[in-house]
Amino acid sequence: MDKAKGTANKGADVAEQVTDSPWFRRAARAGYIANGVIHLVLGVIAWNLAFGGGGEQADQSGAVRTLSEQPFGMVLIWFCMLGAFMLGLWHVSEAIFAAMGRTTKDKSDRAKETVKGAGKAIAFFAIASTCITFAFGGDKDSGDEAQSLTATLMSNPAGAILLYAIGAGLVIAGGFYVYKGVSKKFEEDLKATSRKEISKAITVTGVIGHAAKGLVLAAVGLLFIVATAKNNPEESTGIDGALKAMLDQPFGQPLLAAVGAGLVLFGIYLFMRSAYDRMD
Repeated sequence: MDKAKGTANKGADVAEQVTDSPWFRRAARAGYIANGVIHLVLGVIAWNLAFGGGGEQADQSGAVRTLSEQPFGMVLIWFCMLGAFMLGLWHVSEAIFAAMGRTTKDKSDRAKETVKGAGKAIAFFAIASTCITFAFGGDKDSGDEAQSLTATLMSNPAGAILLYAIGAGLVIAGGFYVYKGVSKKFEEDLKATSRKEISKAITVTGVIGHAAKGLVLAAVGLLFIVATAKNNPEESTGIDGALKAMLDQPFGQPLLAAVGAGLVLFGIYLFMRSAYDRMD
């Protein structure tokens, strides 16, 4: 038992040395740029949708598809894929170190940081997966995937409970994003900068961007809940369906335009976060 523990600790020491290396940190920071590119394009798609232009799918796969159609688009897609994958690995290491008690000794904090790291890793691996599909000439439809998942889970009672939990979780996550933006708690993730103009730009884009991201996540969660309540998988269409549902509401056009602009600002915030994230 002690020997196995010692081997695990040695392995963790090696992993910590790798993740602390400058080259790994630089590669991981590229993941924020990748995520920023996705949100920037998604925001433009949402803006076009608000004003009746374009037929692009307004979600992650739609954003990557739009990138693939641009000059040098495949270069950007490969960059986004590698950056997202490396940042995903970074968050995997965060989750493992937290679970081992290397970053905090408090058990409740360990559990929270482990789940947080794992969740972020899954999110960035999902971006990498979408990018690699298009990089090799494939295609992907996030809306269809959401409908398929919903239909599969609806086929049994336990699945319906899980769908309600997923929906509620997304609504809560959305609310947290809004709170994190409005309260400026996101600044805790960043290193201080002496340049006032940069600090102000990070604050403005961070506040508005987090609020917009939160509204989108909450809307996706509501679609899961509505789809489950109506026993209709077609109601669950991911981000694309959430943005289009906003357009159908009273004052939907200005709302969607504002959310689109907010997603663009969130993308710009992520570009700056790649330079100023603490990563410690």
